[in-house]
Amino acid sequence: MVEGDLRDRDALQRIATGVDAIFHLAGALTSRGNTDREFIDLNVNATFDLLVAARSGSPNLQRFVYASSDAVYASGGAPVSLPIDETAPVQPSSVYGASKASAEHLCLSLWRSERFPVTILRFGATCDADELIDPQSVFARWLYLEAARSFLSAQSQRSPAQDATLRILMALGTGSDHLIALTDLNQQPEIRQWGDARDVAQGCLRTLGHSAADGETFNLGGGAPFTTLELSTYISQRTGMPSMNAPVPTARPPWYLSSAKATATLGYTPHSIFDMVDDALAARA
Repeated sequence: MVEGDLRDRDALQRIATGVDAIFHLAGALTSRGNTDREFIDLNVNATFDLLVAARSGSPNLQRFVYASSDAVYASGGAPVSLPIDETAPVQPSSVYGASKASAEHLCLSLWRSERFPVTILRFGATCDADELIDPQSVFARWLYLEAARSFLSAQSQRSPAQDATLRILMALGTGSDHLIALTDLNQQPEIRQWGDARDVAQGCLRTLGHSAADGETFNLGGGAPFTTLELSTYISQRTGMPSMNAPVPTARPPWYLSSAKATATLGYTPHSIFDMVDDALAARA
């Protein structure tokens, strides 16, 4: 294990010299509170520096995998069609999404110009199984009433919709924590898709030895999409914690990927969200 900083070009040159494959998973994330400037510095500029280092230091490199994001598809409105596959237009509506799309173009430009062996993997929302039952995680804080209240209460600048959501959640009362299923104001539950980090790791490894992965882009999403009602009900049945619906104005529109191309080409086989819950509970038992 070698620790370093993506902005340290000398460190990048050292780790990218004399290697067979590079999985470039490092970068700035929206969920980690990085700034727009850091998205450019860490996702775009550092990717360019790592590509340059690999090109000069590892002439026999077999694979350079760039971990991109489904944020490159997020136009700010509803997707053209669901599930979203690799033919969907790249039209990011955030600096984060634009930084990932820009890094993709840098990688693919080297494939087109000199057949540098790059593969782009667009990850969907990806988590560890335990994050589904840990109320303090980025994912589960929207599944547990107290965690959702605490998170929104801690935000110093809330939008009017977030203020309304907080008021609704506070009004739900109850003397003990509950699982919640976020729905829109018409009681339609959110439809989401979260991937298992273990599956995504295997998807990365499956690019090795596949000439069909050269210069290609693949979605690596979770298993079948699920509703928030289905997930909260399942966790409730497994844990005994009561569940309730929470109609809020901040409910997200449906969003999920197709990983059919990765399945057909790489043998990528993601597990269901319910398998992940089972594994997390078994690990805690």
